[in-house]
Amino acid sequence: MTGALDGITVVEFGQFVSVPFCGQLMADAGARVIKVEPPGGDSYRSSHELAPGESRQFAIKNRGKESVALDLGHPDAGEVVRRLAALADVVLVNMSPAAVARRGLDAVTLSAVNPRLVHGAVTGYGTVGPDAGLPGMDVVVQAHSGLVAALGAEADGVPRHSEVQVADYASSLLLLAGVSMALVARDRTGRGQPVDVSLLGAALTLQNNQFSHIDAVDGWRAAFVADELPRLRRAGAGRDRIAAAREAHQPDRLTLTGHYRVFGTSDGAIAVGAGSPPTQERLAAIAGMPVDRLRTGTEAVRADLAALFVTRDSAEWVTRLRAVAIPCAVVRALDEVLTDPHVEAEGLVADVEHPAIGRYRGLGAPIRFGGTPSEPTRPSPPFAAHTTAVLDELGFTPAEARRLLRSGAAVARPRRTDDRSRSSA
Repeated sequence: MTGALDGITVVEFGQFVSVPFCGQLMADAGARVIKVEPPGGDSYRSSHELAPGESRQFAIKNRGKESVALDLGHPDAGEVVRRLAALADVVLVNMSPAAVARRGLDAVTLSAVNPRLVHGAVTGYGTVGPDAGLPGMDVVVQAHSGLVAALGAEADGVPRHSEVQVADYASSLLLLAGVSMALVARDRTGRGQPVDVSLLGAALTLQNNQFSHIDAVDGWRAAFVADELPRLRRAGAGRDRIAAAREAHQPDRLTLTGHYRVFGTSDGAIAVGAGSPPTQERLAAIAGMPVDRLRTGTEAVRADLAALFVTRDSAEWVTRLRAVAIPCAVVRALDEVLTDPHVEAEGLVADVEHPAIGRYRGLGAPIRFGGTPSEPTRPSPPFAAHTTAVLDELGFTPAEARRLLRSGAAVARPRRTDDRSRSSA
């Protein structure tokens, strides 16, 4: 049985997270993904190496791909890029707009070669605003977008960013959705189109519940941002004091709750999600308080609930709450989740045999299809393992390919009999 993207060829010019993870999901769904790496390899290859040119971070974002190495700054590499664009259904790029244009990887240039091409690009800040040229990294965009402040974590009075690369991964998922939509549109129109996603847009998407301004009720915000907030910062106010000042104007009803939060227990912590009226009624009954009081979410309500939950251990609370269909879960470490029987049964973890680093367990297929498979097929590729085969496929003669390799425009890995790669397929 073929995957949903079987027959789709993706050429990936990307490092780090956003584009590589999108490419991996497309490979899981059956697409052929040709990863174009610089002569020194993807930056993640050398990040805490487990074997020469192989690392955890590279392996978990690049499975199922082919590896071609090109020096995009070399004048002879341009023809290789053009032929790759002609071969591709999709090109994925994550670089600054200036770098994309300088290397001839922009949508206008590549679509002139292949009008059916879907060109998916991830930038830090977009392409048209005053900050469009700024380099974007996940931690920086978390700060710029308000996400660091929204998370509320602090260390020694300094806000902390999420160690999970939330903007990177959210942008990857938005890119996957956008590219898939553009492929559907191409079936109708016969033409591809550019798909642009930014880390900033992804970070704001994650804050959709809070990212709004309604004139009738949010008129206080302009004065708060222009006057009160700078004054509080000059006075050295921390996150809690600023949040209190903001809530004095307009309490956030999504966060000011007693029934949708994490509580400490006698042996750890548990998350309770009584988000619907029926579950709130059942939680109020367990807590011995009127449901209307529970819904006020006042500090006194939160204190009463906290005092209740600390009287039992987490397992007892899970049993009691689930018995009356109140959503809840023990707060666990990721190490525990890797071997969770339910996670295994859902196919959310996969065991992969890698020829260089050995067996590893990582994320399985987070998208399940009823009629087409989506699953890890091959490990991440050795560096430049497919350069020679792809150059041949693109129509370069053996002599032309040798010239590209000798000039440094392309790099090839010496063929080895133990390579487990697509080059022999």
